[in-house]
Amino acid sequence: MNPITSEEISEAVVRLPSLPTIVLELINALDNGDVDTNTLAQKISHDQALTAKVLGLANSSFYGMQNKVGSIPHAVTVLGFNSVRSLVTAAAVVGTFSGSKSKVLDYAEFWKHAIATALSAKAIARKLGANEDQAFIGGLLHNIGRLVLATYSPSRYQEVLNWRSQHDGDLMAAEIHVLGIDHKTVGRAMLTHWKFPASIVETLNTPDVAHPHEQSRAAAVVTVADAIAYGLDVSGGEHDRIPVISQIEWDMLHLNDAMLTEIFSTTERQFEEACMILGTNAGE
Repeated sequence: MNPITSEEISEAVVRLPSLPTIVLELINALDNGDVDTNTLAQKISHDQALTAKVLGLANSSFYGMQNKVGSIPHAVTVLGFNSVRSLVTAAAVVGTFSGSKSKVLDYAEFWKHAIATALSAKAIARKLGANEDQAFIGGLLHNIGRLVLATYSPSRYQEVLNWRSQHDGDLMAAEIHVLGIDHKTVGRAMLTHWKFPASIVETLNTPDVAHPHEQSRAAAVVTVADAIAYGLDVSGGEHDRIPVISQIEWDMLHLNDAMLTEIFSTTERQFEEACMILGTNAGE
């Protein structure tokens, strides 16, 4: 086995495509209460591809608006700047990487699962009265480290997949066994490189069940959303399996059967439309 070194991780992160400048500005504004939303809205409007996707999502079942949203400034007015920012981030990240090719990672499956997790995480956060936009972005990016690893060293990541198949094991356990590191750790490095705030980076942590706090709950939201997305089997991945969720993580969220039924229903209802708008071809 050849563990991946910290230097290789840094190189892999830097080698990935850069996000559009406007997205980096939006990310930097996540923790800035004095941000000029009007200026940023105008900058978003200058990117026609992003604007089309954001307005498509704003007018979809994702929000259920009764009146048509016709522009980015209008979307900011009716949805709020934070929601528009999360939609722009989603559109840009999926658009940046969905055209990539890899022998060991099916990008269509990858992004379908990511979008389902994002929708589920947002629905969970709504039930909890938590930050829906943080949950959505965290859910969308929860597996971004897999993309880094598979793109940087396809041959070694194929070893990971082979080991998992041979041992009928957990993917993160296989990554640690073969590479000495798991995709969540790599994902945190990726988001830190992109200068995401700690509140988003920490959603990729394993929830601290011994000392629960707000960021542990945010991480648990993404963990449970990931399991729900796998349970819905929307990505069609041959080797997808539902991860084990600890009882403490379930208890941290206090989700009852009625809540879970509605979260499943909401995710399923919004999924295909969101994938179609973001360009991941859910219907294929």
